[in-house]
Amino acid sequence: MVKLIFSLALLALATATIREKLVKQVSDTDGTWELLGAKGYAGTVVMNELSGSGLFYWLFEKLDSDISQDKTPLIFWLQGGPGCSGETGMLWERISPIYIDDNSQPQRNNFTWAKDFHIMTIDFPLGAGYSYAAEPDDMKNNTIEATDYLYFFLQKLAKKHPSWFDRDLYIFGESFGGHWVPGLAYHVLMYNARSNVTGRVHLPLKGIGMGDPWTDPYTQSQKYAEYAYNTGLINSDQKTIIESYENQVVAKINAGKWLEAEADWEESYDLIVQYSGGVNVYNMRKYGKYDMSAMSKWLNLEATKELLHVPTSRHWIECNNDVYNAFKSDIMHTVANLMPYILDNIRVVIYNGQDDLIVNSPGTELMIESLQWKDIRRFQEAKRNVWRVEGEVAGYAQSYGNLNYVFILKSGHMAPHDQPFNAREMVYKFVNQEPWN
Repeated sequence: MVKLIFSLALLALATATIREKLVKQVSDTDGTWELLGAKGYAGTVVMNELSGSGLFYWLFEKLDSDISQDKTPLIFWLQGGPGCSGETGMLWERISPIYIDDNSQPQRNNFTWAKDFHIMTIDFPLGAGYSYAAEPDDMKNNTIEATDYLYFFLQKLAKKHPSWFDRDLYIFGESFGGHWVPGLAYHVLMYNARSNVTGRVHLPLKGIGMGDPWTDPYTQSQKYAEYAYNTGLINSDQKTIIESYENQVVAKINAGKWLEAEADWEESYDLIVQYSGGVNVYNMRKYGKYDMSAMSKWLNLEATKELLHVPTSRHWIECNNDVYNAFKSDIMHTVANLMPYILDNIRVVIYNGQDDLIVNSPGTELMIESLQWKDIRRFQEAKRNVWRVEGEVAGYAQSYGNLNYVFILKSGHMAPHDQPFNAREMVYKFVNQEPWN
């Protein structure tokens, strides 16, 4: 009996020691950074101390400002994919104060949103960018569960840095961010409304922005043939073939065959690429794929990882296929059902690039028209305004109540990359509630 008690004591001591070492090993890594006159905080916040999984964030403070001393709004940025890194938006789309040139050298960016706001990107979900999923179960595989742990990431960060959240907050994202942004906003608003929950930080969310958003596959999958035909990428016979795939997508969504629906959806736009001779699905005026190798090289330098408080063993990739495959079924689920509650509580801007094929404007407009929001008919009846930037027509905007829709000329799926100045002006107008006309 004495030996058994002694053995159990040793086992408990060993377990405690292992747990203590593990917690130390996976502690948060975030700290300050500074480069080319820009500054902020970056690093990984541990989401599961037992496995070591953690989310990476990169905060860019407003230029010539201090987030601990001011009340400037903070914008969160979520990339799409699912599984793509937020650094793509910050560096390649030139949202942040720096970008990476063709020689893998950082340069100052004159079009940054940090001229007016603090910006934070989060490599989300686990496995994207510098974020790390130590266990498959940590990753989740649907929007609601994934954005729930993203909400708790914000809670952890708010408790570490209360001043960062003592200001108006906005969530922006693009592409599959059309799932992430409403999902996170819904969690924030729902938890904010629950006054009986103790230990939670109130997050003062004021609005969301959804760029070329993949939100409702049922409606948005139905406009590829029309868009490609009207832009001259396909002929009438090819249009008929693509329409057959669109019909299959709807039928399989109705039958709950999510993976089959996703495969038919991919085939519908892959055929357009084939028929057109290799058009870029993100911008129908370009051919071939984008080259982000210079940015990837810089993000994998040891010096860069040291700057951003990332373990040198962590390898950065633009988009993680394992994450994409984990969410493949979720891609064909809608989150449009979350939008009425969101629109009843905060302001929303949905914007779409004129030249985007993969999330084209006819599909986005059909998604908006189909929203089960009490004021959607009034939105449809509202005047469509010409939106000008410095006297030049930048696009068109339509608004009613909390809903704004902006059509951006001469831009594709990544509007901040194609029209950096106009995209920044759009964000400024939305946050400051300035009229579009």
